[in-house]
Amino acid sequence: MWTRRPTCAVPLLSSVLDQYDATHARELALYRSWLAVALADANEPQQAAAEAQRVIDLSGDLSSDRTAERTRVVLQRLQPFADVPEVRQVLTEHGRLLLAGEGATP
Repeated sequence: MWTRRPTCAVPLLSSVLDQYDATHARELALYRSWLAVALADANEPQQAAAEAQRVIDLSGDLSSDRTAERTRVVLQRLQPFADVPEVRQVLTEHGRLLLAGEGATP
C-alpha cells in the first residue's frame, strides 16, 4: 500500500530541482507542484505557499494542461491553511485559477 511520506519527499524533490535549469520551465513547474503538495502535507504551509507562487510564475507562460491542473491541485491543497498569511496571499491573488478547472473533464 502506498502511503504519503512528505518528510522523505521534500529533500528528494529539492535535490531533483537543484539539477534543473530555467530552460525546462514545464518540468520545473511540475516538480515544484509536487514539492508544494509535499510541503503542505508536511504541515509547512509557508514554504508550500512560496513553492505555489513559483509554480504559478513558471507556468504562466506555458500552454500546458498538465501544469494548469497541477496548479489547481496545489491551490486546493493550500486551502486548509488559508489562515496563514502567506497562503492567504497566494489564494487571494490566484484563487481564480481554481475556477478555471470547474466543469472540465479529466
